[in-house]
Amino acid sequence: MADVSLDQASERITAVETAATEYVESLESIRDELDVEETGTTLGTMVAAQIKMTETETQYMVKAGIPKKVSAAVQGAAQEVKKAAG
Repeated sequence: MADVSLDQASERITAVETAATEYVESLESIRDELDVEETGTTLGTMVAAQIKMTETETQYMVKAGIPKKVSAAVQGAAQEVKKAAG
C-alpha cells in the first residue's frame, strides 16, 4: 500500500472514496467470475469467491477505517481545545 497523507480533511475523504471505489470494483470482478452463462458455477468457484469477498471486505475496512479514525481523533482534539478555551 502506498503512503497516504491524512493531514487534511480532503485527503481523508479522498482516501475513503478511493477505498470504496476499489471495494466496489473488486466485488464486481468477483461477481463476474461467478457469472458463467453456459457451464454454471462450481462449488470450488463459489468458495474461492467467498474467500476473495472476505479479503476484499477486510481490505476495505482497513483502508476506510484509518482515515475515519484520524478524523475522529482530530474532532476529539478540537473538542478538547474548545473546552480548554472556555
